[in-house]
Amino acid sequence: MIRAKFICQQNLPDRETKTATVILTPVTSNPPSEENLTFWQATPAGNITLQITNPAASSQFSVGTAYYVDFTAA
Repeated sequence: MIRAKFICQQNLPDRETKTATVILTPVTSNPPSEENLTFWQATPAGNITLQITNPAASSQFSVGTAYYVDFTAA
């Protein structure tokens, strides 16, 4: 398993399609914390873009909140 730490940058609902687009980017060294610096050194750039059709799921992403993302081979 690989763990990354991302921050929600946008959560954009689309009333017409009844979906939400959620965009996350890797944490930076700001705010400075040992954990954020460690993650930033491993993943200094990138993004995850999700199109979510479940309102209960999309509502759990808050702009400015950090999330751990775990990658496990399927």
